[in-house]
Amino acid sequence: MTSILLRRIATTVILMAIVTGCTPESTSDNSSDPAATASQDGAPPADVIAALEAAARGEPFEDDIHPVTVRTGKPMSPIQRAFDVKRYVLSIRVLPATRSIEGTVDVAFEAVEPLDSIELDLDPTLEILGATLADASLAITRDEDSFTIALPMRLNAGARATISISYGGKPHVALAPPWYGGFVWSEVDGTPWFATAVQTEGCDLWWPCKDTYADKPDEGVEVIISAPRGVKVASVGLLAGVEEGDDGFDTWRWTSRHPYAGYAIAINGGPYELVERDYTGVNGTTFPIQFWALPANAGKAAKLIDTDAVPDLEFFERMIGPYPWGDEKVGFVETPHLGMEHQTINAYGEQYKRGDHGFDQLLHHELAHEWFGNVMTHGRPEDSWLHEGYASYMQSVYAEETVGRMGYFDRMYGAYQSSGHCLPVVNPDVGDVGEAFENRDIYTKGAWMLHTLRYFIGDDAFWAGTRRLIYDTAEPWSLVYPIKSRYRTTEDFIRIMSEEAGQNVAWLVETYLREKGMPVLETTRANGQLFLEWSVPGGRPFPMPVDVSVDGEVTVVEIFGEATSLAVHDAARLVIDPESKILRDLGIIGDCAEQTETKINKNIERFTRMAKEYGWSRN
Repeated sequence: MTSILLRRIATTVILMAIVTGCTPESTSDNSSDPAATASQDGAPPADVIAALEAAARGEPFEDDIHPVTVRTGKPMSPIQRAFDVKRYVLSIRVLPATRSIEGTVDVAFEAVEPLDSIELDLDPTLEILGATLADASLAITRDEDSFTIALPMRLNAGARATISISYGGKPHVALAPPWYGGFVWSEVDGTPWFATAVQTEGCDLWWPCKDTYADKPDEGVEVIISAPRGVKVASVGLLAGVEEGDDGFDTWRWTSRHPYAGYAIAINGGPYELVERDYTGVNGTTFPIQFWALPANAGKAAKLIDTDAVPDLEFFERMIGPYPWGDEKVGFVETPHLGMEHQTINAYGEQYKRGDHGFDQLLHHELAHEWFGNVMTHGRPEDSWLHEGYASYMQSVYAEETVGRMGYFDRMYGAYQSSGHCLPVVNPDVGDVGEAFENRDIYTKGAWMLHTLRYFIGDDAFWAGTRRLIYDTAEPWSLVYPIKSRYRTTEDFIRIMSEEAGQNVAWLVETYLREKGMPVLETTRANGQLFLEWSVPGGRPFPMPVDVSVDGEVTVVEIFGEATSLAVHDAARLVIDPESKILRDLGIIGDCAEQTETKINKNIERFTRMAKEYGWSRN
């Protein structure tokens, strides 16, 4: 686990800058914000700093996560492949005073083949207290992160059952959420403020589940959370009711009929004030935009809905298609960490800061994931770029709308400089989602591949292909709810884009995504000629035409394998690829060896500031 954290910590702040357009320093001047002042009176606790430094240097620390628990999206076992989860019902009591939880999870499932047992995942630091089927107790066998429940009778293929699992304990406390996740505990004026964030660790860090993106509960989820009175709980789907208990705890019941990746099911509690307005989508459906904000920030949240959430929705619906969950809600909740794309309840901790390009870039990025990640989900961990590359690229497209072409290219150049080119974006050696996210190029190089492809095949083909990737149709405007969730792979992307382009674009996509380096355009000028030739990683064919500006007049030069020449006079002013259409090696990015110790030290410094800003503590 520590080697995993070493590799991840070296990329995290860069990813934060890519997503939000800011660094932690730029969000720490809002002294009137409870989120910002939670622990500004002093330095972060020593154990927080020690854990951050140990993780950054690949050293063990006291409550490091179990090495199997951290592997969300790992290959399923044969038993896990033998059943399909239909619905989860989480009934959990949150005890902030002891930083513990207790409750039950009901798992409704269907046998895909004859089945004698089911296997689920749960962090071994949490205790399983029992399992029942129709009130009959079942035998449980634990094996590190996984556990097997024996069924009282064999289920034939197609048969269904529901098992209830009781469990409890102290869930892992997030080290540097949302990237190194778990439960996040804080408070505002004496009222508990908590959240979950487990994208690269998975649902098994805090509740029993099948910890894979590949088996979403087809019939949705229900999340029933009891918390101390005064704590309002925001979660997925629709609020079905709140019940006051006689013991000082209130129970909040949230329900959704849609499939969810496990990490996208989140709970958030605090002294929230609900800010809400209606929005009518492109398909004519009216649904609520909800923002669960800290009371001191309710006015800011209302303004953010008007200035950002509504324009963002209009942008995504215009470019892509209907908001996927318009039969439920668009949801945001203020959290004691930076943010995460939890389905219908996006975590927001950007502290209402407008970004460099005229919009709140965190809110925009997390909202993008409702399309790129939640309704369309990668089929394998190695396809994670479909989430992050697209969400990052959409920010550049939106920046063009807010501040013009300079905004688009400012973001794209920032992504270029932040690329590592140390590993392939689509790497078959990736074994889980955490390993995929160790490679920041799933954001940066993924976005640049989309940029280059868009220019090569044209806007009409590119956006039609993008809509087909999400909805399976290029004309989704009148789709009615529920909108179907689907899995996609890089191969699906290539097939769809090739069909829309009317030509095979595999050579372009695979050169950028399956090779760790970039194409180099070798140019030589001599004797009134400009010679151009592609040098491509892996020796791949790369028939990419290149625009050449000669004294302001642009000529398209076709390059097919061998060097191609263009006549130019000796005094001509030449600009190669003047519109920066093509991702290529410009010789300005250092090699992998240059990207280690300095970044680790910088990350320790910045995460220490975030720990202070958000009030993180370990005990």
